[in-house]
Amino acid sequence: MNSPLSSATPRVYTPVSELHVHAEHLQAQSLSDLLGSGSTAAQQRANALAFTFGSLYIDFSKQRLTTQTLTLLKDWAESCGLAAKRQALFAGAKVNTSERRAALHVAARWPSSETPPEGMERAAAFCQHQRERMAEMVERVHSGKWYGATGQAITDIVHIGVGGSDLGPKLVSEALADRPSSTKVNVHYVSTMDGAQLLPLMECLNPETTLLVLASKSFTTADTQFNVRTALAWLSHALEVDEATVCRHQLIGVSSKPEKMTEFGVPEAQQLVFKEWIGGRFSLWSPIGISVAMQLGLECFDALLAGAHAMDKHFLNTPIEENLPALVALVGAWNSQFLNIPTHAVLPYDGRLKSLPAYLQQLEMESNGKSVGLDGRSVTHATCPILWGDVGPNGQHAFYQLLHQGVHTVSADFVAVAQRAGVGCEKINRSLKAQEQLTLAHCLAQSQLFALGDDAIPQALRGLMAQGYRGNQPNSVVLLKTLDAWSIGALLALYEHKVFVQSVLWNLNPFDQPGVELGKRLATSLYQTLADEPVEHQNVEDPSTAQLLHKVNEWRK
Repeated sequence: MNSPLSSATPRVYTPVSELHVHAEHLQAQSLSDLLGSGSTAAQQRANALAFTFGSLYIDFSKQRLTTQTLTLLKDWAESCGLAAKRQALFAGAKVNTSERRAALHVAARWPSSETPPEGMERAAAFCQHQRERMAEMVERVHSGKWYGATGQAITDIVHIGVGGSDLGPKLVSEALADRPSSTKVNVHYVSTMDGAQLLPLMECLNPETTLLVLASKSFTTADTQFNVRTALAWLSHALEVDEATVCRHQLIGVSSKPEKMTEFGVPEAQQLVFKEWIGGRFSLWSPIGISVAMQLGLECFDALLAGAHAMDKHFLNTPIEENLPALVALVGAWNSQFLNIPTHAVLPYDGRLKSLPAYLQQLEMESNGKSVGLDGRSVTHATCPILWGDVGPNGQHAFYQLLHQGVHTVSADFVAVAQRAGVGCEKINRSLKAQEQLTLAHCLAQSQLFALGDDAIPQALRGLMAQGYRGNQPNSVVLLKTLDAWSIGALLALYEHKVFVQSVLWNLNPFDQPGVELGKRLATSLYQTLADEPVEHQNVEDPSTAQLLHKVNEWRK
């Protein structure tokens, strides 16, 4: 006689359910098992989990996964319709559903020498026209023919922006300006609304030769508006001219709102425009990047775009199993959703990449830090992890103790540069080469220790040093041959496409940021209270906020 169970409907497996079963199976294996020293299977696994694209090399072999895991993840991506959604992204479909617009940041780096995908033609043509306008402005400054209000040639740029209008250009400027000979003009970045970055510049820069770049997609962001008002007041006072004259001679505006730039006083000839379909955190490649071109030259900026464009084509045309952005996204989603790892550390082992963690924090957490899907329903699984990090050698003296011997599980990207250009002096070069080798050694050692824990301790040292290294912390190593414009362009585009792939997996819209807005609205009301202005819609403060306002006002008086 058949039991009731024998006639039950067979369980239907989905890619997600299979991944959960697979994750439970892998929990019994540690990274020490997967990396099994000296075994042929371990070597084959390591070879299968390393990928090269141009001057980028990514090693996933210290991730808690196997080649079977990647196959299951690929099946998941296919079941989510990744291929069709990828095509829609490049074709200018309205993938930003809440704002009913496309997300065509890739058009900003599409070269005029190549035919864009169908649906992107007008966007690419517009971006190329703005790039030509930007090139004219840059050349005018570099040739010494852009004069300030008193007739002096420009020597310094103050780039005023925040978020996507600041983090991308600042990152690239820091990463590529390591040799003084490469600098065409000095660029200084201002983003904090408290004026702390602006005040020192006002004390040391020559107001006669300083050009302001006001970069703001909406042209209404309070942070940038307050900073530029202070900067204009400084220039007006120092030069003894009115602010309208300063605007005519020493202000460039970059925005998606040309009418607001005109209203502010930016001459039309000094306006650069990008469209609403380029999100702020994806806007480095647009005229938002003008300060990079001012500082490092148009050739360098073009190489940056070329690296990003090469990654765009790779992402668009390469099968998932060999597609670097897709693989990085799938591995990240595996760690977050199936291994339940809530945080991800970005650890660059090169001081020139010190702003990479902050850049990726905005790119990933503002895009996919959401709990409501495209269907309006709450998601029932983990989405974007908390991103954080610092320059690796600095972190070793700060938070690595917790990572190695604490109780928290963390995933990580170690980012390193294999070689660096010399400086001309042989003695200094020898010293710098030793530093470079030491930095790389630390990067590889820390990646190894994250993965293997106590098993990484050489046999000769067992019993001679403290143990308790947890290990089993999954990590990838991202290796750049050199830190040049092409490589960093490709790297940042890779992370952009990672964000898009994960949004497809999690059914999210990565191109809006509704969670940012309420805090701004509350701040406006509180600002009016602090400034003794009438408040149109006064919120009832909670007792904690009320007493803080009272104390601030007491001390300010």
